[in-house]
Amino acid sequence: MMGEEANVFVQDSDRVAAIVIFITSFIGVICNAFIAIYIKRLSLLRNSFGRLLQLQAIGDAIFVSVWAFYFAPVLFFDLKFLQKLSIASRLAQLCLICYDISIYTHLIISFNRFISLYFPTSYQTIFTERFTTVIVASIVIVSFAFSWYLVYFDCLMGFSISRWMLDYVSPPCNMNHVYYAEFVRGLIIISAFAIVNVFTFVRMHFHNRKKQNGSQFETTQQKKRRAVETAFVQQVTLQGLIYVLELVTYFSIARWVPVPSGNISEVYESPNRWPNFLLTTYAWILVHTLDGIITLIFNRQFRKVFSRSWRSHTTMNISKTQSRRRRFLETTATIVQNVPTTTPLSGFGAKKNSNTFLACTYVSTNSNAISTSSVNV
Repeated sequence: MMGEEANVFVQDSDRVAAIVIFITSFIGVICNAFIAIYIKRLSLLRNSFGRLLQLQAIGDAIFVSVWAFYFAPVLFFDLKFLQKLSIASRLAQLCLICYDISIYTHLIISFNRFISLYFPTSYQTIFTERFTTVIVASIVIVSFAFSWYLVYFDCLMGFSISRWMLDYVSPPCNMNHVYYAEFVRGLIIISAFAIVNVFTFVRMHFHNRKKQNGSQFETTQQKKRRAVETAFVQQVTLQGLIYVLELVTYFSIARWVPVPSGNISEVYESPNRWPNFLLTTYAWILVHTLDGIITLIFNRQFRKVFSRSWRSHTTMNISKTQSRRRRFLETTATIVQNVPTTTPLSGFGAKKNSNTFLACTYVSTNSNAISTSSVNV
């Protein structure tokens, strides 16, 4: 464990932070897992752009899963045996790998959209199936390999219960390595795809204005395709902007609300505890959750998959109900037909048999009516 953290006992404020982490992370798990699983069903995304989105969603889903099902429960239930540095550091390393996969994928997606708008005739020859496979494999390999750079310099991350964040154990870690490996590298990559996104967005804007002026010569199919391309560019631009904001809040704005790193009691009494948490840990989790949410918002086909699955489930339930009702009425009609006929009696007996005959006739009539009905959904 991290120094004095072994003697820290979870308080109510810690549990509130754990709930906030779990809810945000769990929403991210659902959104990103849904994208990763169903993206192959969408015809518009069975291409290089779709495969890159799937890799991004897988990285985001793993990242938020670690926070939802490890860090949040450890904080809420104060699981001391899971707070060991040997466990926390490996899961923290997994988070860094997933974060790298996400930012590298964003960079390639930005170039993907850039080329599709500036060099549309060359797009298919550049982003082929084989080239995309090489890119995906390279992103994963580079992310895994770079995660061992800080480990080599004894920079391990443990989970700080009092500060609600992943924190490097220093010493023995030299924080200069962390500064250049995380902040400077992240700043270069995120700035690169932010600049590319700006050029792509400007190109799309002028392209749409040109098409709108000559819209009378544009077919309906071309208009739909242009709307899809516009949505893709807007999605990538917004996601890139969110990553820029996360980097700024984590490494810059959070310095204005520091949390004491000495005595544990000072940390709990610090008024900057919540603001620092929201600008660092929560921002880091939120950016991966928003990745999935934004993808779902800008791609209507994902919502169609969900609504189609819901309608088919509803139709199945209605069909089961109709089948059960039909079998019941058919069985009832069969029983009525097999009832032996008796000679009508006078008085009370005749009235009773007459009522029975009428009731059976009613059931049999309804049986025939329902057996020929159908439900169209």
